[in-house]
Amino acid sequence: MRPLVVLGYLLLGSGSLTLSAWAQVTDTAQVVLPDLAPREIEIRGTLEISFPSLQRQPLVGFNPPPLVPQVSPDRQPYIEPYSEAARLAGPVSLQRPVPPAIATIGSGRPARGLFEGALGRYVTRSFNGYLEQSFSNGLMPYGAVRYTGSNGFVPFADRPEIETPYDLLNVQAGLAYSGPVHAGLEVGGFAHTYRLYGLVETLPFDAPQREGTGAYAQLWLGPSAQDDVEGGLELRLSSSRYRTTYPEGFFSPAAETYRRLERRLDAQGQLALPLTAGTLHLDAQGHLAGIDPSGFLESDVWSLSGGASLALPLGSTLQLSIGGRVLVLEATPTRTRATYVSPVLAVDVSLTPRSRLYVRQQPHLIPYRLDELLREMPILDDSVLPQPALHTVDLEAGSEVFFRAVRLRAAGGFRASPFERYAVLSRRLVGTELRYLTQLGYAQQRRYYAQGEIAMTLPGSLQGSLRLTYQQVRLPEVDRPVPYEPSWRGQLLLAYPLPKQRGLVQLTGSYEGLRYADLSQTQRVSPYLDIDLQATYQLTPAIGFIGSLENLTPGTYRSRWLGYPEPHVLLSAGMRIRW
Repeated sequence: MRPLVVLGYLLLGSGSLTLSAWAQVTDTAQVVLPDLAPREIEIRGTLEISFPSLQRQPLVGFNPPPLVPQVSPDRQPYIEPYSEAARLAGPVSLQRPVPPAIATIGSGRPARGLFEGALGRYVTRSFNGYLEQSFSNGLMPYGAVRYTGSNGFVPFADRPEIETPYDLLNVQAGLAYSGPVHAGLEVGGFAHTYRLYGLVETLPFDAPQREGTGAYAQLWLGPSAQDDVEGGLELRLSSSRYRTTYPEGFFSPAAETYRRLERRLDAQGQLALPLTAGTLHLDAQGHLAGIDPSGFLESDVWSLSGGASLALPLGSTLQLSIGGRVLVLEATPTRTRATYVSPVLAVDVSLTPRSRLYVRQQPHLIPYRLDELLREMPILDDSVLPQPALHTVDLEAGSEVFFRAVRLRAAGGFRASPFERYAVLSRRLVGTELRYLTQLGYAQQRRYYAQGEIAMTLPGSLQGSLRLTYQQVRLPEVDRPVPYEPSWRGQLLLAYPLPKQRGLVQLTGSYEGLRYADLSQTQRVSPYLDIDLQATYQLTPAIGFIGSLENLTPGTYRSRWLGYPEPHVLLSAGMRIRW
């Protein structure tokens, strides 16, 4: 009951702060539209059409390219701030526009189906299929299949017998409804098989093999587009099962198989209520997970996050949002129990029609799932626990300036996390020999960062953006840097849409500076640089070609994780059919 009492006091305090603003509204008969300051316009020219990178390819492969909307040359994104005030005199009755069809690509016609397949180096193959059918009563059934696989490459020149095959399959099917309410039901699952070949270069063993399967059912519900109240409710029930087989002698004289099972229930909801003085935002999310449970929803880890904030437009140049959030976490395996109350704050100031300043403090909870953790990190220790992360302080201050077709952004911030994940290289003594394992840990972290970004629309419809980040991430309890966290990060994007919506050519790049895999900083990981080139070309409105060149960097810069070099120059090409 204590978190609820604290939340009640917090909401009461937030409400008392707004009484003075409400008292100033004397004429409720006059309807005044809110002022659309530059902060309300979110389309600022960052046309970040991005294919997935291959930085996770050695672990579980990469997803096929997503559906990419083709941008006509005469429809360039609006990148300047909106400078005209939107105050109108007298009452005005407006209705929300009806949203377009769920899948709208290309020239704007609803896409009923899409199939694309590609083949590449190392016998890399991919297939992506999507089907939907809309009915006049608002129902729309749909289904999707995504597959990618490879015979694998040889990561170590002196160990030609070690290969890295993988097969990844994801399927989903659902039914969406659009009418007096928006609702939908979706079911899906996955089957993944891949090798954990890191750190076996110096060991006389084959790479351990990991197999994962899972299924989920998801339900969502929300108001229609015509309602004044905005929000939604989402429920997700899922199960993930992983099995890792280690060769003989790796940990014990006989071959061993370790299993991990997670069953979980996730729920979240948002609600925005328009008031006289502003808009009240309410949100909540909860998570319940059982690790290797014997019962259906046996709980080992549960978390809860609830918040409330009031957005107040204070004139044409100032927007204020103030409130609070409660974060609760309990994890039985790690004997963790914590409750935090943090303020919520957002201030946005428009200095000129082409510049703005902002400050925001947004605490939040991240509910990591087992399948997400094992997809993103080469965790070799099977005692992994998908414990949520808490960010009690997430403070950022920044500015944006517009010069015609150029947008400049600078920001700096601080994040305090009493519980946050990190991957670390550890040692285990097996008999008289050492084995290196990548383990998952949770600890208090502090992050300081500064960031700069430039985005522009160049002549010929060429879009470009460059972002650089400097950061320091440390573990206060041991006063050490967090493993695998670099001081410098960078992202690059160049995208060129072909005339007449014929296709798209895109160059993406990401950089991570020098990192260390362990807390003692003895295992050095060289800087990581990933440069990829992708292209699509429509031969006809229904038939097109796709191609990509991945990992266009020297071998020294192709290892994001210790012991996991990525393949060099991965070429793939295929065909796309849609109608």
